[in-house]
Amino acid sequence: MNKTKNNSEQLISCPVCNKKIGYSVINDHLDVCAQNGGSKQPTLTNILGKRKRPKVEVMDLEVDPVHTPKKSHIDYEYQWLQKISHLPLSEKVRPKEMRDYVGQQHILSQEGGTLFKYIKQGSIPSMILWGPPGVGKTSLARLLTKTASVNGSQYTMVETSATKANTQELRSIFDKSKNDFHLTKRRTVLFIDEIHRFNKGQQDLLLPHVENGDIVLIGATTENPSFQLNNALISRCHVFVLEQLSTNESCIVLSRGIALLNKCRKYIWGIDTPLKLSRSMLEYIVDLSVGDTRRALNLLELVEVSSREIKRDLDPEDIKRMVGRGDISTYYDTTGDNHYDTISAFHKSVRGSDENAALFYLARMLQGGEDPLYVARRMIRIASEDVGLADHSQLPLAIAAHDAVMKVGLPEADLALAQCCVSLARAPKSVELYRGWKKLKSMLGENKYSMASSGVPLHIRNAPTRLMEELGYSEGYKYNPNYVDGKVKQDYFPKEVVEQCPNAEELKFLDGNPLGNEIDPDLKK
Repeated sequence: MNKTKNNSEQLISCPVCNKKIGYSVINDHLDVCAQNGGSKQPTLTNILGKRKRPKVEVMDLEVDPVHTPKKSHIDYEYQWLQKISHLPLSEKVRPKEMRDYVGQQHILSQEGGTLFKYIKQGSIPSMILWGPPGVGKTSLARLLTKTASVNGSQYTMVETSATKANTQELRSIFDKSKNDFHLTKRRTVLFIDEIHRFNKGQQDLLLPHVENGDIVLIGATTENPSFQLNNALISRCHVFVLEQLSTNESCIVLSRGIALLNKCRKYIWGIDTPLKLSRSMLEYIVDLSVGDTRRALNLLELVEVSSREIKRDLDPEDIKRMVGRGDISTYYDTTGDNHYDTISAFHKSVRGSDENAALFYLARMLQGGEDPLYVARRMIRIASEDVGLADHSQLPLAIAAHDAVMKVGLPEADLALAQCCVSLARAPKSVELYRGWKKLKSMLGENKYSMASSGVPLHIRNAPTRLMEELGYSEGYKYNPNYVDGKVKQDYFPKEVVEQCPNAEELKFLDGNPLGNEIDPDLKK
């Protein structure tokens, strides 16, 4: 008697054909059912219909076209496009091989690139990648790990960010890296984004593990490591400066983005019209991105989404309408390196009497969100330090500009700042006071000739009481207004200072020279 007919036996569904089969014969049934392919059962896909995959022949960088069958190419590419279609464009075009990486040739070129030498040897040193946003710090770290592993060494990468990593997580990574190395001889590359956000304690926690080689540290930062990282950590790492991509390099990245977007438009999103942008349109997007390649890709993605309903080629006006014509913030951090670099450039431009450059840096700071009172205070300093005794009207003007900002604020006070900026740049310059004051402070700091410890001469002290008169205060003082032209022979420096100073000229802090006597050799050219 067939056991499947026994009503007392448990029945279960076949996972292949979905028939009810007795528990005792399910294995025998599966062997036969799997061999025959099972019976076709109604499914959601059969009822609603299955989407037909387009038979496209597209290439993928991950696939070797020589050793991969043609059909596998098509299936893999279609699946890959489906998998990444929801990602931001910056993630879609992230390079998968070092040869696809764009930019930073000063450290990656085969001729003289310092980092290339490490890549060639299959070795990764602990390093700090310092550069502005959107220059490829994360991509470079990933490619270094992948390339070094291919060249013989074994590395595995762990990514985290200083904004979320805590001490407990770091200790867990260190323990796991030690275990992995003992078991597999594979070293761990710890990539920490925004590493400058780590406090001193967290940075100190990295030190022994970097020094002992438990991990290979790759830190990415947009801030100057000299100011943001411990000297002990910097001494254990190489610091590589990453530069903004040139216009041509940025256009290369955007062109790759267009090619990938057009694949998605045609084969995933069902849009027949390809996206076409001229070189001038790409350069316009690059200019608006202010050196940030990720931002440029985001703008390109905005153009792609905005153009899906347009069945014609785009023109420059279309691009300007889609991404905007202005009000693009410059790359400026009011607390970071850019803050100090820009105010330094502003000060030096005013000192050099280049009014146009000074206005340029002033506008950069104000557009970037700089505190206008900070700029006004710096101009008060310039009025005394660089203009000084050559034009006494500049100090009141700078103070008036500061008051204007205090009373009306921005944007109304922007022209007051610009007016003061240009006036300072055009004014004659004299650093006689600045040099003399600096020299005097230095001598006091060293107590040279007892300048900081000597007493004030008695004859130039006031004597408001009878006791002070009896002690000799003000005795022998010559009141200058009582004499012709106010001229008298009288010492004002302490006697100890005069006696210890071998040359009286050293006590003349103001030499009467507003500027120096060097001649710039470039002027002769």
